[in-house]
Amino acid sequence: MTPPVITAGPEEVLKPTADGPAWEDSYPAGRRYRLGPLLGYGSEGAVRKALDTHTGRTVAVKIFRTDAVHSGERFHREVSIHRRLNHWAIVPMTDYGRMPAAAGATEQAFMVMEYVEGRNLRHLLQKGPADPAMTAAWMASILHALSHVHRKGIVHNDIKPANILIPSLANERRGAVAKLTDFGIATSRRHAPLASLSGTAHYMSPEEVHGAQATEASDIYALGLVALECLTGVKPFPGTPVETMVARALNKPRIPYTLGRRWIVLLQAMTDLRPAERPTARQALRMLHRINR
Repeated sequence: MTPPVITAGPEEVLKPTADGPAWEDSYPAGRRYRLGPLLGYGSEGAVRKALDTHTGRTVAVKIFRTDAVHSGERFHREVSIHRRLNHWAIVPMTDYGRMPAAAGATEQAFMVMEYVEGRNLRHLLQKGPADPAMTAAWMASILHALSHVHRKGIVHNDIKPANILIPSLANERRGAVAKLTDFGIATSRRHAPLASLSGTAHYMSPEEVHGAQATEASDIYALGLVALECLTGVKPFPGTPVETMVARALNKPRIPYTLGRRWIVLLQAMTDLRPAERPTARQALRMLHRINR
Protein backbone atom coordinates (compact mmCIF):
# COMPACT_ATOMS: atom_id res chain seq x y z
CA MET A 1 0.00 0.00 0.00
CA THR A 2 1.19 3.51 -0.74
CA PRO A 3 0.94 5.47 2.53
CA PRO A 4 -1.44 8.43 2.39
CA VAL A 5 0.15 11.84 1.94
CA ILE A 6 -0.23 13.83 5.16
CA THR A 7 0.36 17.56 4.98
CA ALA A 8 -2.13 19.09 7.42
CA GLY A 9 -1.53 20.45 10.88
CA PRO A 10 -3.29 19.51 14.14
CA GLU A 11 -6.40 21.57 13.34
CA GLU A 12 -7.14 19.23 10.42
CA VAL A 13 -7.40 16.02 12.45
CA LEU A 14 -10.50 14.07 11.47
CA LYS A 15 -11.39 16.62 8.83
CA PRO A 16 -14.32 15.13 6.86
CA THR A 17 -13.42 14.02 3.36
CA ALA A 18 -15.49 12.71 0.49
CA ASP A 19 -15.85 8.97 0.25
CA GLY A 20 -13.11 7.48 -1.87
CA PRO A 21 -12.99 4.18 -3.74
CA ALA A 22 -14.32 0.89 -2.42
CA TRP A 23 -12.21 -1.33 -0.18
CA GLU A 24 -8.66 -1.91 -1.40
CA ASP A 25 -7.55 -5.36 -2.43
CA SER A 26 -4.64 -5.41 0.02
CA TYR A 27 -4.77 -6.10 3.76
CA PRO A 28 -1.75 -4.22 5.12
CA ALA A 29 -2.90 -3.39 8.66
CA GLY A 30 -2.04 -6.51 10.56
CA ARG A 31 -3.23 -8.51 7.54
CA ARG A 32 -6.69 -8.32 9.05
CA TYR A 33 -8.05 -4.89 8.11
CA ARG A 34 -8.97 -4.13 4.53
CA LEU A 35 -8.38 -0.40 4.10
CA GLY A 36 -10.93 1.89 2.52
CA PRO A 37 -11.33 5.64 1.96
CA LEU A 38 -9.57 8.37 3.89
CA LEU A 39 -11.65 9.77 6.76
CA GLY A 40 -9.25 12.45 7.97
CA TYR A 41 -5.63 13.38 8.50
CA GLY A 42 -3.45 15.40 10.82
CA SER A 43 0.00 16.00 12.22
CA GLU A 44 0.29 12.47 13.62
CA GLY A 45 -1.16 10.43 10.79
CA ALA A 46 -4.20 9.54 8.74
CA VAL A 47 -7.47 7.87 9.69
CA ARG A 48 -9.00 5.50 7.16
CA LYS A 49 -12.22 3.56 7.05
CA ALA A 50 -11.54 -0.17 7.04
CA LEU A 51 -13.20 -3.55 7.07
CA ASP A 52 -12.35 -5.96 9.89
CA THR A 53 -12.27 -9.23 7.97
CA HIS A 54 -12.48 -11.27 11.19
CA THR A 55 -15.75 -9.76 12.36
CA GLY A 56 -17.18 -8.20 9.19
CA ARG A 57 -17.51 -4.85 10.98
CA THR A 58 -16.49 -1.43 9.71
CA VAL A 59 -13.74 0.18 11.80
CA ALA A 60 -11.48 3.25 11.69
CA VAL A 61 -7.73 2.68 11.41
CA LYS A 62 -5.31 5.42 12.44
CA ILE A 63 -2.00 5.04 10.60
CA PHE A 64 0.85 6.91 12.27
CA ARG A 65 3.37 8.96 10.33
CA THR A 66 6.92 7.66 10.41
CA ASP A 67 8.45 11.11 9.82
CA ALA A 68 6.70 12.91 12.69
CA VAL A 69 8.68 14.07 15.72
CA HIS A 70 8.59 11.40 18.46
CA SER A 71 6.54 9.19 16.11
CA GLY A 72 7.29 5.94 17.96
CA GLU A 73 6.69 7.47 21.36
CA ARG A 74 3.43 9.09 20.18
CA PHE A 75 2.10 5.71 19.09
CA HIS A 76 3.02 3.92 22.32
CA ARG A 77 1.68 6.66 24.60
CA GLU A 78 -1.64 6.93 22.76
CA VAL A 79 -2.14 3.16 22.91
CA SER A 80 -1.11 3.10 26.58
CA ILE A 81 -3.52 5.90 27.51
CA HIS A 82 -6.44 4.86 25.30
CA ARG A 83 -6.48 1.24 26.41
CA ARG A 84 -7.24 2.40 29.98
CA LEU A 85 -10.47 4.08 28.89
CA ASN A 86 -13.81 2.31 28.71
CA HIS A 87 -16.75 4.68 28.49
CA TRP A 88 -19.85 5.01 26.32
CA ALA A 89 -18.96 8.59 25.30
CA ILE A 90 -15.37 7.79 24.28
CA VAL A 91 -14.55 6.19 20.94
CA PRO A 92 -12.95 2.88 21.98
CA MET A 93 -9.69 1.45 20.71
CA THR A 94 -10.05 -2.21 19.70
CA ASP A 95 -6.64 -3.22 18.33
CA TYR A 96 -3.18 -1.95 17.44
CA GLY A 97 -0.02 -3.15 15.73
CA ARG A 98 2.48 -2.47 12.97
CA MET A 99 2.02 -2.77 9.23
CA PRO A 100 4.60 -4.77 7.25
CA ALA A 101 6.83 -2.54 5.17
CA ALA A 102 8.46 -2.99 1.79
CA ALA A 103 12.22 -3.55 1.61
CA GLY A 104 14.08 -0.50 2.89
CA ALA A 105 10.92 1.17 4.23
CA THR A 106 9.93 1.84 7.83
CA GLU A 107 7.08 -0.07 9.43
CA GLN A 108 3.99 2.03 10.10
CA ALA A 109 2.24 1.72 13.43
CA PHE A 110 -1.54 1.65 13.50
CA MET A 111 -4.39 1.55 15.98
CA VAL A 112 -7.96 0.46 15.35
CA MET A 113 -11.01 2.26 16.73
CA GLU A 114 -14.74 1.91 16.54
CA TYR A 115 -16.11 3.50 13.38
CA VAL A 116 -18.59 6.24 14.25
CA GLU A 117 -21.16 6.88 11.53
CA GLY A 118 -21.75 10.60 11.57
CA ARG A 119 -19.82 13.89 11.50
CA ASN A 120 -17.44 15.74 13.76
CA LEU A 121 -18.64 18.86 15.53
CA ARG A 122 -16.32 21.12 13.58
CA HIS A 123 -18.07 20.12 10.37
CA LEU A 124 -21.52 20.70 11.86
CA LEU A 125 -20.62 24.17 13.15
CA GLN A 126 -19.67 25.30 9.66
CA LYS A 127 -23.43 25.59 9.08
CA GLY A 128 -23.88 28.05 11.94
CA PRO A 129 -24.92 28.00 15.63
CA ALA A 130 -26.39 24.88 17.15
CA ASP A 131 -29.66 24.58 18.99
CA PRO A 132 -29.13 25.21 22.75
CA ALA A 133 -30.88 21.96 23.71
CA MET A 134 -28.66 20.02 21.29
CA THR A 135 -25.59 21.83 22.57
CA ALA A 136 -26.51 20.87 26.14
CA ALA A 137 -26.88 17.21 25.09
CA TRP A 138 -23.50 17.22 23.33
CA MET A 139 -21.78 18.88 26.28
CA ALA A 140 -23.37 16.42 28.73
CA SER A 141 -21.90 13.47 26.82
CA ILE A 142 -18.41 15.03 26.71
CA LEU A 143 -18.53 16.02 30.39
CA HIS A 144 -19.42 12.43 31.26
CA ALA A 145 -16.43 11.34 29.16
CA LEU A 146 -14.10 13.86 30.83
CA SER A 147 -15.24 12.80 34.27
CA HIS A 148 -14.12 9.26 33.41
CA VAL A 149 -10.87 10.46 31.82
CA HIS A 150 -9.96 12.70 34.75
CA ARG A 151 -10.68 9.99 37.32
CA LYS A 152 -8.02 7.94 35.54
CA GLY A 153 -5.52 10.76 36.03
CA ILE A 154 -5.53 11.59 32.31
CA VAL A 155 -5.79 15.03 30.68
CA HIS A 156 -7.10 14.96 27.10
CA ASN A 157 -5.19 18.17 26.26
CA ASP A 158 -6.87 18.78 22.89
CA ILE A 159 -10.59 19.37 23.41
CA LYS A 160 -11.94 21.00 20.24
CA PRO A 161 -14.84 20.52 17.82
CA ALA A 162 -12.79 18.34 15.46
CA ASN A 163 -12.24 15.81 18.28
CA ILE A 164 -15.92 15.53 19.16
CA LEU A 165 -17.82 13.09 16.95
CA ILE A 166 -21.59 13.37 16.57
CA PRO A 167 -23.02 9.94 15.71
CA SER A 168 -26.00 9.54 13.43
CA LEU A 169 -28.72 8.79 15.98
CA ALA A 170 -30.00 5.86 13.95
CA ASN A 171 -26.60 4.20 14.38
CA GLU A 172 -26.08 4.93 18.08
CA ARG A 173 -27.79 2.54 20.47
CA ARG A 174 -26.13 3.46 23.76
CA GLY A 175 -27.48 6.96 24.17
CA ALA A 176 -24.33 8.97 23.34
CA VAL A 177 -25.12 12.01 21.23
CA ALA A 178 -21.41 12.98 21.19
CA LYS A 179 -18.20 11.00 21.55
CA LEU A 180 -14.71 12.11 22.47
CA THR A 181 -11.81 10.92 20.33
CA ASP A 182 -8.09 11.49 19.62
CA PHE A 183 -5.87 11.04 22.69
CA GLY A 184 -2.73 11.68 20.64
CA ILE A 185 -1.35 14.41 22.92
CA ALA A 186 -3.07 13.38 26.14
CA THR A 187 -0.99 13.43 29.31
CA SER A 188 -1.08 11.45 32.54
CA ARG A 189 1.03 10.85 35.60
CA ARG A 190 3.17 8.49 33.52
CA HIS A 191 3.12 10.48 30.28
CA ALA A 192 4.55 14.00 30.34
CA PRO A 193 3.90 16.39 27.44
CA LEU A 194 6.01 15.74 24.34
CA ALA A 195 6.42 19.48 23.72
CA SER A 196 6.60 22.63 25.83
CA LEU A 197 3.40 23.87 24.17
CA SER A 198 0.84 21.47 22.74
CA GLY A 199 -2.83 21.53 21.85
CA THR A 200 -4.77 23.68 19.41
CA ALA A 201 -4.25 27.44 19.72
CA HIS A 202 -7.93 28.48 19.57
CA TYR A 203 -8.88 26.24 22.52
CA MET A 204 -5.76 26.41 24.67
CA SER A 205 -6.24 27.52 28.28
CA PRO A 206 -4.70 30.75 29.65
CA GLU A 207 -2.38 28.81 31.97
CA GLU A 208 -1.01 26.83 29.02
CA VAL A 209 -0.40 30.07 27.11
CA HIS A 210 1.64 31.22 30.12
CA GLY A 211 3.72 28.02 29.95
CA ALA A 212 2.06 25.89 32.63
CA GLN A 213 1.24 22.25 32.00
CA ALA A 214 -2.33 21.35 31.05
CA THR A 215 -4.52 19.95 33.83
CA GLU A 216 -8.08 18.69 34.14
CA ALA A 217 -9.12 22.34 34.51
CA SER A 218 -7.58 23.06 31.10
CA ASP A 219 -9.90 20.49 29.51
CA ILE A 220 -12.86 22.18 31.19
CA TYR A 221 -11.79 25.59 29.86
CA ALA A 222 -11.47 24.26 26.31
CA LEU A 223 -14.89 22.60 26.49
CA GLY A 224 -16.36 25.89 27.71
CA LEU A 225 -15.03 27.57 24.56
CA VAL A 226 -16.46 24.75 22.44
CA ALA A 227 -19.89 25.17 24.06
CA LEU A 228 -19.78 28.94 23.49
CA GLU A 229 -18.85 28.35 19.84
CA CYS A 230 -21.80 25.97 19.47
CA LEU A 231 -24.21 28.56 20.85
CA THR A 232 -22.89 31.55 18.90
CA GLY A 233 -21.53 29.98 15.72
CA VAL A 234 -18.15 31.75 16.04
CA LYS A 235 -14.88 31.08 17.85
CA PRO A 236 -14.70 33.10 21.09
CA PHE A 237 -11.14 34.21 20.27
CA PRO A 238 -10.76 34.46 16.48
CA GLY A 239 -7.57 35.44 14.67
CA THR A 240 -4.16 33.93 14.08
CA PRO A 241 -2.75 31.44 16.61
CA VAL A 242 -0.63 34.16 18.20
CA GLU A 243 -3.52 36.65 18.33
CA THR A 244 -5.92 34.16 19.86
CA MET A 245 -3.44 33.06 22.53
CA VAL A 246 -2.56 36.63 23.54
CA ALA A 247 -6.24 37.59 23.76
CA ARG A 248 -7.06 34.53 25.86
CA ALA A 249 -4.21 35.17 28.28
CA LEU A 250 -5.56 38.67 29.02
CA ASN A 251 -9.33 38.47 28.70
CA LYS A 252 -12.34 36.35 29.47
CA PRO A 253 -14.47 35.30 26.49
CA ARG A 254 -17.44 37.51 25.70
CA ILE A 255 -20.64 35.65 26.58
CA PRO A 256 -23.80 37.18 25.04
CA TYR A 257 -26.52 37.99 27.58
CA THR A 258 -29.05 36.55 25.12
CA LEU A 259 -27.91 33.05 26.06
CA GLY A 260 -29.73 33.33 29.40
CA ARG A 261 -28.55 33.41 32.99
CA ARG A 262 -27.91 29.70 33.47
CA TRP A 263 -25.78 29.35 30.34
CA ILE A 264 -23.89 32.49 31.32
CA VAL A 265 -23.18 31.18 34.83
CA LEU A 266 -21.93 27.83 33.48
CA LEU A 267 -19.77 29.29 30.72
CA GLN A 268 -18.28 31.94 33.00
CA ALA A 269 -17.34 29.23 35.49
CA MET A 270 -15.83 26.90 32.86
CA THR A 271 -13.76 29.71 31.30
CA ASP A 272 -12.59 31.39 34.47
CA LEU A 273 -9.01 32.63 34.01
CA ARG A 274 -8.10 30.93 37.29
CA PRO A 275 -7.90 27.12 36.90
CA ALA A 276 -8.70 26.51 40.57
CA GLU A 277 -12.02 28.36 40.22
CA ARG A 278 -13.32 26.21 37.35
CA PRO A 279 -15.74 23.38 38.12
CA THR A 280 -14.76 19.76 37.76
CA ALA A 281 -16.40 17.78 34.96
CA ARG A 282 -18.91 16.35 37.44
CA GLN A 283 -19.71 19.79 38.89
CA ALA A 284 -20.13 21.28 35.41
CA LEU A 285 -22.47 18.44 34.52
CA ARG A 286 -24.69 19.28 37.49
CA MET A 287 -24.75 22.93 36.45
CA LEU A 288 -25.63 21.89 32.90
CA HIS A 289 -28.56 19.80 34.10
CA ARG A 290 -30.09 22.93 35.69
CA ILE A 291 -30.24 24.59 32.27
CA ASN A 292 -32.75 22.07 30.98
CA ARG A 293 -35.08 22.28 33.98
